[in-house]
Amino acid sequence: MAKANWAEIEALVKDWFDQGLQPDRNDLLELANSTDASDDVIDALDTLGQRPVESLASLKDQLAKNGALA
Repeated sequence: MAKANWAEIEALVKDWFDQGLQPDRNDLLELANSTDASDDVIDALDTLGQRPVESLASLKDQLAKNGALA
């Protein structure tokens, strides 16, 4: 599996977390698909579980633990 660049993911989702939202995997995948994010970003987000992600830092930690970040 290719690995995603964290800066690309952060740029995509930061506004949501800044607004206090806690998106889940499906929300993040919909956002990535609607903005034509790279396949690597979509694949990385696809590794998430179904639970809402509490923060940007939590998202980064989860993706790192899943081995999805470059």
